[in-house]
Amino acid sequence: MLVDLLFLITGVGFLLIFCYLLFLATASLWPQKKEPLSAPAIRFGVIIPAHNESELIGRTLEKLQSINYPSELYEVIVVADNCDDNTGEIAESLGATCLYRHDSNKRGKGAVLHWVFPQLLSTGDHDAYVIIDADTHMAENFLTVINHHFLEGAEVVQAYSEPRHPDRSPLESLAFLGFALNRNLRYHGRSRLGWSANLMGTGMCFARNVIEKYGWNTTTMVEDIEYGMFLRLQDVRVVFAYDARISVEIHKNIDQSQGQRTRWDMGKFEVRNRYLQQLLKKGIEKKDLCYFDSAMELLLPPFSIFVVMVLACFTLYVLFDFQRETLNFYIWISIVGSLIFYIFTGWLTASKSFKVYVSLFYAHFFLLWRSWILLLDSCKRKNKKRQW
Repeated sequence: MLVDLLFLITGVGFLLIFCYLLFLATASLWPQKKEPLSAPAIRFGVIIPAHNESELIGRTLEKLQSINYPSELYEVIVVADNCDDNTGEIAESLGATCLYRHDSNKRGKGAVLHWVFPQLLSTGDHDAYVIIDADTHMAENFLTVINHHFLEGAEVVQAYSEPRHPDRSPLESLAFLGFALNRNLRYHGRSRLGWSANLMGTGMCFARNVIEKYGWNTTTMVEDIEYGMFLRLQDVRVVFAYDARISVEIHKNIDQSQGQRTRWDMGKFEVRNRYLQQLLKKGIEKKDLCYFDSAMELLLPPFSIFVVMVLACFTLYVLFDFQRETLNFYIWISIVGSLIFYIFTGWLTASKSFKVYVSLFYAHFFLLWRSWILLLDSCKRKNKKRQW
């Protein structure tokens, strides 16, 4: 009886999460009327934080020179952050404004933005700022689409980012399919509902008045998630620009990718501890679902980890409590069916080459790897708590 109750409670919890995910997926698939884009009017400052990026910065700046937007309406600003290579010289040779930052005590994108925004606000005449990484390539119509959103009243816009070489390696293919699930279903769905989207590090766009009013004072390892939750509490909506595309480099090397994902996972825990209670409290006070949606974003683990949790619990159910035509049976069958439907819906929207989908044969290794990373993260957090 106790086992039945345990699997019932667990199953209902998973089923409610899938109802939420499928609701967002359904919203993302609603037909949308295409509007003609507004004429260029916004003057952008395109900020590129760069630490020893001499191998990548040149190609990124060359791509920026070929975008379809009046050159007098955007300025490219490279911040050479504690560089000991020729990143700054390359940037200047390609016509970018280069600012040199020397502060080895505070590093990372958050520190760079905290340093550069006051200078740009005092000396620049930009109407809005776009933040991209040194490996980010913009689509030709990127600034035109972002310009349209700002002229329509948006204050913060997040672009659609995707891996540049999805068919180059299994790791990059699986990363691309994971991106598709998040961006095509969850992020696009909440944007269609009028809720606030996520900030994703690169392709973040801010109206000047937002930076003037709030500045940039992030302190965690995931400045994008932190600032997005801060803006949510200030009632500033982040608009997801589905048609504003950028491509990014995904690490082919397992060790590099592990380090990046560890930073994301640990940083998200820190943001959750800081903002979750505030979001829930404000959602209750205002009776507004968008705050609970932001809270869910912090509560839900990475989707690959969520899949492992569902499959592990389903396996335990089959081993210890499987009985046909019981309430638990129908609940767990619904959970597995929802998981399969959700995943394949997201992958169908990806519309990539057959080679990308072949990488699914490596998915079980990827899931085990992601679980191992999360386990290491948990051990590190426990050790930190013991030290305190």
